[in-house]
Amino acid sequence: MNPTRLMIIAMLLLLTLAACTPPEVGITVEDAWVRTSVVDSPMGDIIPLNDTVAYLRIRNNSSKTDILTGAESPAARVVEIYKTTMFNDVESTQSVTALEIPAGGEVSLDSGSYYLMLIDLQQALTNGNEVEITLIFERAGRVTVKAEVLE
Repeated sequence: MNPTRLMIIAMLLLLTLAACTPPEVGITVEDAWVRTSVVDSPMGDIIPLNDTVAYLRIRNNSSKTDILTGAESPAARVVEIYKTTMFNDVESTQSVTALEIPAGGEVSLDSGSYYLMLIDLQQALTNGNEVEITLIFERAGRVTVKAEVLE
Protein backbone atom coordinates (compact mmCIF):
# COMPACT_ATOMS: atom_id res chain seq x y z
CA MET A 1 0.00 0.00 0.00
CA ASN A 2 1.18 3.49 -0.85
CA PRO A 3 2.62 5.33 2.27
CA THR A 4 0.66 8.50 1.47
CA ARG A 5 -2.57 6.55 1.22
CA LEU A 6 -1.79 4.77 4.51
CA MET A 7 -1.18 8.12 6.23
CA ILE A 8 -4.48 9.52 4.92
CA ILE A 9 -6.38 6.46 6.19
CA ALA A 10 -4.68 6.75 9.60
CA MET A 11 -5.58 10.45 9.85
CA LEU A 12 -9.19 9.75 8.90
CA LEU A 13 -9.38 7.08 11.59
CA LEU A 14 -7.97 9.50 14.18
CA LEU A 15 -10.48 12.18 13.18
CA THR A 16 -13.31 9.66 13.46
CA LEU A 17 -12.18 8.64 16.95
CA ALA A 18 -11.86 12.28 18.01
CA ALA A 19 -15.42 12.94 16.88
CA CYS A 20 -16.60 10.05 19.08
CA THR A 21 -15.10 11.60 22.23
CA PRO A 22 -17.86 13.03 24.40
CA PRO A 23 -17.80 16.82 24.73
CA GLU A 24 -16.33 18.32 27.87
CA VAL A 25 -19.07 19.12 30.40
CA GLY A 26 -18.32 22.67 31.46
CA ILE A 27 -20.37 24.21 34.24
CA THR A 28 -22.68 22.35 36.61
CA VAL A 29 -24.73 23.92 39.40
CA GLU A 30 -25.68 22.10 42.60
CA ASP A 31 -27.50 22.76 45.87
CA ALA A 32 -29.35 25.84 44.58
CA TRP A 33 -31.86 27.40 46.94
CA VAL A 34 -33.51 30.77 47.51
CA ARG A 35 -34.47 32.24 50.87
CA THR A 36 -38.20 32.80 51.29
CA SER A 37 -39.35 36.37 50.74
CA VAL A 38 -42.09 36.44 53.34
CA VAL A 39 -41.74 36.87 57.09
CA ASP A 40 -44.22 36.63 59.93
CA SER A 41 -44.82 39.84 61.87
CA PRO A 42 -45.31 39.88 65.65
CA MET A 43 -49.00 40.59 64.95
CA GLY A 44 -49.31 37.36 62.94
CA ASP A 45 -49.38 39.06 59.55
CA ILE A 46 -47.26 37.85 56.66
CA ILE A 47 -45.00 40.59 55.32
CA PRO A 48 -43.58 40.22 51.79
CA LEU A 49 -40.02 41.41 51.21
CA ASN A 50 -38.85 43.14 48.03
CA ASP A 51 -35.48 41.35 47.83
CA THR A 52 -34.03 37.97 48.76
CA VAL A 53 -30.88 35.90 48.27
CA ALA A 54 -29.96 32.75 46.36
CA TYR A 55 -27.21 30.32 47.29
CA LEU A 56 -25.65 27.57 45.17
CA ARG A 57 -22.45 25.77 44.25
CA ILE A 58 -20.87 26.15 40.80
CA ARG A 59 -18.49 23.48 39.49
CA ASN A 60 -16.26 24.08 36.51
CA ASN A 61 -15.52 20.64 35.07
CA SER A 62 -13.61 22.05 32.11
CA SER A 63 -9.90 22.62 31.69
CA LYS A 64 -10.36 26.39 31.31
CA THR A 65 -11.32 29.06 33.82
CA ASP A 66 -14.81 30.50 33.34
CA ILE A 67 -16.32 33.71 34.66
CA LEU A 68 -19.83 34.25 35.99
CA THR A 69 -20.78 37.64 34.56
CA GLY A 70 -24.43 37.88 35.55
CA ALA A 71 -27.72 36.19 36.28
CA GLU A 72 -31.42 36.55 35.51
CA SER A 73 -34.67 35.25 36.95
CA PRO A 74 -38.32 35.75 36.05
CA ALA A 75 -38.90 36.07 39.81
CA ALA A 76 -36.93 39.34 40.08
CA ARG A 77 -36.46 42.49 38.06
CA VAL A 78 -32.69 42.36 38.68
CA VAL A 79 -30.27 39.66 39.84
CA GLU A 80 -26.80 40.74 40.97
CA ILE A 81 -23.71 38.97 42.27
CA TYR A 82 -22.80 40.14 45.78
CA LYS A 83 -19.88 39.56 48.12
CA THR A 84 -19.88 39.74 51.91
CA THR A 85 -16.70 41.01 53.58
CA MET A 86 -15.63 41.59 57.18
CA PHE A 87 -13.44 44.49 58.25
CA ASN A 88 -12.84 45.38 61.92
CA ASP A 89 -15.71 43.07 62.92
CA VAL A 90 -18.11 44.95 60.65
CA GLU A 91 -19.83 43.00 57.91
CA SER A 92 -20.52 44.74 54.61
CA THR A 93 -21.82 43.67 51.23
CA GLN A 94 -21.04 44.94 47.79
CA SER A 95 -22.07 44.15 44.26
CA VAL A 96 -19.41 42.58 42.04
CA THR A 97 -19.39 42.49 38.25
CA ALA A 98 -17.87 39.03 37.82
CA LEU A 99 -16.87 35.90 39.69
CA GLU A 100 -14.06 33.63 38.48
CA ILE A 101 -14.73 29.88 38.51
CA PRO A 102 -11.33 28.12 38.28
CA ALA A 103 -10.72 25.27 35.84
CA GLY A 104 -11.47 21.97 37.56
CA GLY A 105 -12.66 23.83 40.66
CA GLU A 106 -15.78 25.06 42.34
CA VAL A 107 -17.10 28.16 44.04
CA SER A 108 -19.81 28.13 46.70
CA LEU A 109 -22.21 31.02 46.88
CA ASP A 110 -23.43 30.93 50.46
CA SER A 111 -23.97 33.01 53.56
CA GLY A 112 -20.87 35.00 54.48
CA SER A 113 -19.29 34.91 51.02
CA TYR A 114 -20.59 35.39 47.50
CA TYR A 115 -24.32 35.11 46.80
CA LEU A 116 -26.96 36.19 44.31
CA MET A 117 -29.26 39.04 45.27
CA LEU A 118 -32.73 38.89 43.71
CA ILE A 119 -33.89 42.51 43.66
CA ASP A 120 -37.42 43.86 43.18
CA LEU A 121 -39.22 40.53 43.37
CA GLN A 122 -42.12 40.11 40.99
CA GLN A 123 -43.98 37.77 43.36
CA ALA A 124 -43.82 36.48 46.92
CA LEU A 125 -41.48 33.50 47.21
CA THR A 126 -42.88 31.04 49.72
CA ASN A 127 -41.39 27.93 51.28
CA GLY A 128 -41.45 24.90 48.97
CA ASN A 129 -41.85 26.76 45.67
CA GLU A 130 -39.20 26.79 42.94
CA VAL A 131 -37.45 29.70 41.29
CA GLU A 132 -35.72 29.54 37.92
CA ILE A 133 -32.34 31.29 37.78
CA THR A 134 -30.21 31.63 34.65
CA LEU A 135 -26.49 32.11 35.25
CA ILE A 136 -24.50 33.79 32.50
CA PHE A 137 -20.91 32.67 31.96
CA GLU A 138 -18.22 34.05 29.69
CA ARG A 139 -17.35 30.62 28.21
CA ALA A 140 -20.25 28.28 29.05
CA GLY A 141 -22.96 30.78 28.14
CA ARG A 142 -26.34 30.52 29.84
CA VAL A 143 -26.94 27.81 32.46
CA THR A 144 -30.45 27.62 33.92
CA VAL A 145 -31.15 26.00 37.28
CA LYS A 146 -34.25 25.54 39.43
CA ALA A 147 -33.76 26.60 43.04
CA GLU A 148 -36.06 25.54 45.85
CA VAL A 149 -37.44 28.29 48.11
CA LEU A 150 -36.55 27.57 51.75
CA GLU A 151 -36.82 29.43 55.06
